Amino acid sequence: MKKLLSKFTAIYLAVLFLGYAFITVGVNHFLTRSLVEQRVDDLISNAVAFQESFSDIENASIPPVERITLLRKEIMALDKYTGADIWLLDSRGNYLAVSNDILQDMDLSMLTQSEWDTVFKDGHTLVKETSMQSVYNDQVLLVAYPFKTEEDVQTAMFMNVMMPEIEKATFNITGRVFMSMSGIVLIATTVLFTFTRQINREFKELNHAVKEVASGNFDQQIRINREDELGELAKSFNYMSRELRKLENTKQRFISNLSHDLRSPLTSITGYIRAIQDGTIPQENQGRYLGIILSESERLKRLVNDILELSKLQSGQMTVNKTDFDINQMVLEELDRFENRIIDKRLKLHINLSDQKVLAHADEDAMRRVVYNLLDNALKFINEDGDLRVKSELKGNKFLIGIQNTGPIIPKEKLDTIWDRFNKLDDSRGREKDSSGLGLAIIKEIIRAHDEKIEVYSDENVGVMFVFSVETQIFKNA
Repeated sequence: MKKLLSKFTAIYLAVLFLGYAFITVGVNHFLTRSLVEQRVDDLISNAVAFQESFSDIENASIPPVERITLLRKEIMALDKYTGADIWLLDSRGNYLAVSNDILQDMDLSMLTQSEWDTVFKDGHTLVKETSMQSVYNDQVLLVAYPFKTEEDVQTAMFMNVMMPEIEKATFNITGRVFMSMSGIVLIATTVLFTFTRQINREFKELNHAVKEVASGNFDQQIRINREDELGELAKSFNYMSRELRKLENTKQRFISNLSHDLRSPLTSITGYIRAIQDGTIPQENQGRYLGIILSESERLKRLVNDILELSKLQSGQMTVNKTDFDINQMVLEELDRFENRIIDKRLKLHINLSDQKVLAHADEDAMRRVVYNLLDNALKFINEDGDLRVKSELKGNKFLIGIQNTGPIIPKEKLDTIWDRFNKLDDSRGREKDSSGLGLAIIKEIIRAHDEKIEVYSDENVGVMFVFSVETQIFKNA
């Protein structure tokens, strides 16, 4: 977590540094260009306004000396108003008037012939940043505005603005931006620091909880009240912890039940063999007890085979070989295998299969195991003289098989647990019923491997009914 926070801090500082660098370079450049453009527009506007006064003075019937004096007075006033040094030149390069005497020492070679022609021949405004070392020590923004007449351009107004003045204005604005940014960054840093500390505490809690779960403490829960991704992570962790607790409990029950179910036949086998060996069982009775040993061995074999099959199914190693087969016929064939048990319990058998000849598209051997286990389960837990119902129905592209028996119902709170390995709804099941407790778990895994569904219903009116679906590839009327 410390490394993650260090990365976040490094990224934050890098972004902050780049942000300030952008402001320093980008914003400063943008402001300078904007202020230069604004200054140029202001100077041109004043030059346009001054052109009328210039025309009036030029056309006035006054002596030349008086005209120059008046013109000098006007441009000096404009100098004070605009803050720019102003000088008037004619097309031959003669000074007509200057607002500052130092301008008379200016070297006009700073203007190229092309720039000179732009003003006096083309009549276009010239904007240029230049260095007038004979007059100024710093860069100058030069704006030359031609006074156009009907014939040509005889006079142009040149205006000089010191670039440091514009840069100073830019610096002042940038400084205010920096101050505002610094305030925002300070607030953001405080909020981020507070938020990061909270996140750090919650991640530490999460990390501690993970270590607790890793050590086997599945009762660990995280108390993080959030609606964001971290809150979702905490909820997922709590759910995982609860599920691991359930899995641990299931594992303990599995080990306990497996030990019991393995110990029971092994105890019988061992006991009877010792009794035969030490002569406790007479010679004439040994055949009967050997039969019991064989029966218990077969029971033990079935249990081991069921465990291996369930393990294979749950690990995803089952290969589903789908073919098309008559599932109604298969149900009838499986019912025939239980004929004697049905007769022994004097059951009333109700068969209501679909009138349509339906070809199921599934693994036939696996589905045969499902039907067999459901029928076997129904016959184990049905009272004598009870009702056994087998029904099939086509619904869309699914074929539904239902097996229902009367007898003890399954409590509603235990319906979700019947699929667990070695689940026994009552203690007598393991002792009095020939069952490994794995039949329904195997059924569930087979149905899941086919991407189908199986549901169980149980109440006083229904008894117990299992319904599962199977895909149909081909079906037609009989």
